[in-house]
Amino acid sequence: MNATRTIVRQEIRLAFRERLAVALLVVFLGMTLASAAIGWSSHHTVMSVYQETVLQLGRDVPNPFASAPALEVVTNTIIYIVLIGALLAVVVGVRAGVRDRRSGVTDLVLSRPIGVRSYAAGKLLGVQAWMGVVLAAALAVSWLSVWLISRSPLGVADTGALVVFFALAWIFLLPFSVMGLIAGTRSRHESTALLAPLLIWVAITFAIPQLGTAQNPTAMLNPVPSAASTTDIFFKVNHAIFQPISITEHFKHMSGVIMRLPDIASTAWVGDVLSLTLVAAFSVGVLLLTTRTSLRRPLYE
Repeated sequence: MNATRTIVRQEIRLAFRERLAVALLVVFLGMTLASAAIGWSSHHTVMSVYQETVLQLGRDVPNPFASAPALEVVTNTIIYIVLIGALLAVVVGVRAGVRDRRSGVTDLVLSRPIGVRSYAAGKLLGVQAWMGVVLAAALAVSWLSVWLISRSPLGVADTGALVVFFALAWIFLLPFSVMGLIAGTRSRHESTALLAPLLIWVAITFAIPQLGTAQNPTAMLNPVPSAASTTDIFFKVNHAIFQPISITEHFKHMSGVIMRLPDIASTAWVGDVLSLTLVAAFSVGVLLLTTRTSLRRPLYE
């Protein structure tokens, strides 16, 4: 246990020194700010039209934001987590695995009386701790952005919803961290260590959602995709096979329910959480099956 804690602390320190990881962190926080800026722009435009309408009519009209959810202005953060957040988790995971093998630290650590599972668990916890820092920063940026846009702080319920959203985002990103770690600790070549998980990331993020919701070609661009409408048997089969394992679609739907976004077909999100949890647990199980032999494989440039 002490060895695992030591590895976690070391991994967090190295992540802060990793230029690529810090660069992706800056990009992710920048996209979070961009999401708030887009929300502010939409809010400002609609309110300007509303105020002009009130002046022209000379009487009060219903405020378009009176019934809108407070978190709607940061809706695009959902997509940024699916895209930038997942990519960040993959890259940090790969770098964490490759870094120790390239420097010879892995062989040195495994020469000590430490179990492979303890080593793998320490690496994963360190990477996920870094992802927790990233998401906590994004949470703070989102909360402050909503406050500035709406000119009033979020209430307890909305703040709790935002916290739950980012907590589930942490679970959503865990399989991507594991995927990067597995590639970084098992690949024989440093180039393929990054290329292989990136291809899988593309499949999970783009291909599987489109196969599972092929009836709606723009589903990837929407936080909450609309329901399928086609009766084609091919699309129905795709939906039945791929939709249950499309964790990006589950995450987007679950996030829409948590943020109380409009036009959601179903408000049930227990199944989404169950799907994310099962995928995360399965990925961790695969990582813990890593053997000492695979960790000692030579790494070629």
